[in-house]
Amino acid sequence: MFAKQRFDTNIYMKLFRWAYILLMGTLCFSLVNLPFFFATISLAIDVRNVLFFALSLLFVGPGFVALFGMIDVFKEHKDVEPVKEFFRKYRQFGLRGFLYGLIGWGASVVCLADVYVFAKLPGGQWLIPLFLILMIIGLAVSINAWYYQVRNPQATMKDVLRLAFYMALKKWYASLLNLVLFAAIFAVMLLKPQFGFVITTSLFAGIMYLNLSFAGGRKE
Repeated sequence: MFAKQRFDTNIYMKLFRWAYILLMGTLCFSLVNLPFFFATISLAIDVRNVLFFALSLLFVGPGFVALFGMIDVFKEHKDVEPVKEFFRKYRQFGLRGFLYGLIGWGASVVCLADVYVFAKLPGGQWLIPLFLILMIIGLAVSINAWYYQVRNPQATMKDVLRLAFYMALKKWYASLLNLVLFAAIFAVMLLKPQFGFVITTSLFAGIMYLNLSFAGGRKE
């Protein structure tokens, strides 16, 4: 006779549970980012719609910090109630997540606008790499700040931002990988929304979380 396996020792049940957590985490993230969802399904990918897409991304920060928070609980306890924990973290860190997100969002809007303007000026193309570097730093600071706030819930915004900026420069290779994954999340949402709004967001965010953890993101 085969011994009956418990739920927590059955590999297939574990895989099913993890798939459920990934699915619900992504759906929760999509739910709090409905402006981008509606922009994706209703607007063509066209330069004339850039402003609308940019505005729809304004509230990504609260969703991302909540997703990192949910992943953090899963890492600590090896399990999580995804919907309950996502919205608990959303309430706890949502405002700070929004403010941190404004850094990357603002840097992207300003720098891309500068790239557009300077690309048309004589010799202006030499400044384009500078604007792109500034945009990358701004986005990296936002991503790092979401992570470090979750890992250090009692830390002040000033301390979190100082650490986020320092690590964005010191661990630049980790920052670049996270930016690729961050961009991939929204690229998949735009090109394959049936996957991006249902599956891949939590998966990519989990890889970003692990990348930050390996890069030196210890809880203070």
